[in-house]
Amino acid sequence: MVAVAHGSRDPRSAATVAELADEVRRQHPGLDVRVSFLDLSAPRLPDVLAGVAAEGHRRAVVVPLLLGHAFHARVDVPGEVAKAARRHPQLAITTAGVLGGSPLLEAAALDRLAAVTGPLPDPGLGVVLAAIGSSHAPA
Repeated sequence: MVAVAHGSRDPRSAATVAELADEVRRQHPGLDVRVSFLDLSAPRLPDVLAGVAAEGHRRAVVVPLLLGHAFHARVDVPGEVAKAARRHPQLAITTAGVLGGSPLLEAAALDRLAAVTGPLPDPGLGVVLAAIGSSHAPA
């Protein structure tokens, strides 16, 4: 599994992605989990996929840690995966869906809010999760 996040100049972002990967490894000890980024952080997705291929793996699943179907999900990730597939034809690469729209994401946001604020007794309480906008209306 190759998790791919956007990347950030703020090192806390990469550290958070690494913590997420550590948690996945903890819950699934037999799963080979790698972290990669599209921009601003290292390692970059093409480099990680090249490493996976060089180690002789036959399959990889790229998991975009993105909230919506904007440019990175529609263009960057598929483009990098297509390039890697051409460079490493022995490696079958599939791409999972983005995180956005998942009830698990909402539950995780509520859990995080409760961890910071304490119990959330109001079942009607909502959480607003904001991300950078997109010129792609469906995103």
